[in-house]
Amino acid sequence: MWRRVIFSWRFTCWRSLFSIAITGASILPESYALAQITPDASIVNYYNVEIADSFRIIQSGTQVGDNLFHSFSELDVLTDSSAYFHNPLSIKVPNKTMMTGFTQLKPQFVTHLGLLYQKFYLIYLTCVNINQPLQYILKLCLLATTVNALAVNVVAAEVQTFGQAGRNGVDGRSGRDGNSASEQIIRASEQLQPIDLSGTDGEAGESATSGEQASGCQQPQNVTVNVCGAKGGNGGNGGHGGHGGGGGNATVYFESLSQLKNVVLRNRGGRAGVAGKGGQAGSGCNCTQPRWTVNYCTWALMAQQINIANAEWKEIKRELFRCSGDAFYDEQQNRPQQLPNLDPNYRYGWKYIGLSQQRDFTCENGLIGQPGRNGRDGEPGSYGQVLLVKGTEIPQEQISYSNRVSLLVDRSIGLIKKNLSKKTGLRSLLGTGSDVRDSYRLLETVQSSFKVSWQTVKPPQDLGDPPLKAEITESGKLQFYIPGTLEYKLNNSQKQTEIAITGGIHPKRLGRFKFKEFDRFPDPRNFTLLDEGKLLGELKAVKLTIILSQNNSKVSEMSYPLVPHRPYPHWADAYQINLGDRFDPWLQAGQPVEYEILIEQTTRSGVTYTSGMKIGFVVDKVSDSPDIQYYSGTALTDILRLISKPN
Repeated sequence: MWRRVIFSWRFTCWRSLFSIAITGASILPESYALAQITPDASIVNYYNVEIADSFRIIQSGTQVGDNLFHSFSELDVLTDSSAYFHNPLSIKVPNKTMMTGFTQLKPQFVTHLGLLYQKFYLIYLTCVNINQPLQYILKLCLLATTVNALAVNVVAAEVQTFGQAGRNGVDGRSGRDGNSASEQIIRASEQLQPIDLSGTDGEAGESATSGEQASGCQQPQNVTVNVCGAKGGNGGNGGHGGHGGGGGNATVYFESLSQLKNVVLRNRGGRAGVAGKGGQAGSGCNCTQPRWTVNYCTWALMAQQINIANAEWKEIKRELFRCSGDAFYDEQQNRPQQLPNLDPNYRYGWKYIGLSQQRDFTCENGLIGQPGRNGRDGEPGSYGQVLLVKGTEIPQEQISYSNRVSLLVDRSIGLIKKNLSKKTGLRSLLGTGSDVRDSYRLLETVQSSFKVSWQTVKPPQDLGDPPLKAEITESGKLQFYIPGTLEYKLNNSQKQTEIAITGGIHPKRLGRFKFKEFDRFPDPRNFTLLDEGKLLGELKAVKLTIILSQNNSKVSEMSYPLVPHRPYPHWADAYQINLGDRFDPWLQAGQPVEYEILIEQTTRSGVTYTSGMKIGFVVDKVSDSPDIQYYSGTALTDILRLISKPN
């Protein structure tokens, strides 16, 4: 049956007491045993250490059943040496061919983490089973880790800080932003006008205070812990600079450019506030003793029975005490003072055995604090904008006007347009000493007027009283939108444009052509159109376009102009149309066809209005009432809609 040997020790830099349990059941060759470090403060520290040549023998310990416990304040094994646990015969191990009852402990490596040094070990329980060695391996690490089936939980090493950490510096206050100037109206004249619309400057940010130096930096000497100096304080952060205020906007009215020379305007933005500086870092406590060694000597507690003459002194136990390492000096000056009073029948005394251990300790300088960051400079304020206005005021804009003709007769209608343009060269226009942006905006106004005069015997209502519209352009010229049914003349003068209405027609008289009949029934080449508007003598031109279509596709067309004042075979504004033989190739008996008659009526003002009709019939089967569809063009439809609107 396999037995368990349980070891427990405590590393001084970890403070906590650990016990290590290693179970040796069902172990395969080259495999790892499970080992876990758990806090254990219950182990009674009964042990002694013998030094023999290059190895140490750890004896005694606390036995509980088949388990053997050892507890150590630290466990050091010197390089190139070994340590053995001496096991009582009741703690059985399967190794009968090697040193009976011994378990070997060897140093493995040394590592450095941060400010601390810590030694690590591999514990070997070397056993023989059928002449094949097995190993139970425990690897102690500073970090919690799992290596194969090995789980280890370790806390950080103890470090004692000396000195008082420096306090952090105070952040600087950010500067206030400058004030922006208000907008102002300036009227240039022959008098000098100095005007200041500058923005105020932003305030500078305050500089931060530096971090304090660490204080009370007296390093404790020759202590049994690693020490570190206190940290210096961090520097405060500098305050941000304030933004400069914006310059004020100005509107300057002037009559002549010479007046602008009397305006001395300053409207630049305020200057940016400078950022505050960050505070310097404070220094930490520095070491005066960077490294030292503490020696420990072994003393044996001896006991002698009082009531027996020449009784021998017997060793009870051994303990470690701090010493100088000088045997003569330690025996004289560092002898342990306390003597246990275990049994009144015995006297006790300490016997010096020798130097047993040397522990190295270190000191690290305290960290320097972090320097504070500098603040951010503010942004300068921007120049104010300048608007130059030609004149004494900005008039109300009126860029168009529209009304019926009857309401415009003998009225003067004024139109005004504002033109805003971007220009450069302001500094050369203003007076000496001005501080402005060179670009500016110039507002100029153009204006004109018109009136309508009625110079025809026909009243406006007989002409449909259509609306008339006028617009003014950027150059000041007028554009008119006059219905094409009116006859007019434009008389331009320097101050005003006159629209003289000299005649016209009523829009409703346009597009009034009707299909009357085929003249030589059933011959489709001759038919009569009736103009119910009776306009031929009052128009500039009339053009008929006859389009022949079959199966909704145009196959031919012809023009048929009607010239005013030319005699036509007609009666009561009825016009006889003779197509001749133009369409004969397509006018086959029994063939369904369609005539589309497009009518273009051009007024004396040169505007053409279109209308038309579509006539469907079968060749040689025409009737006196064919299928007819009438339509009007866009221009005619629009003018009819305009005159139909209520006033």
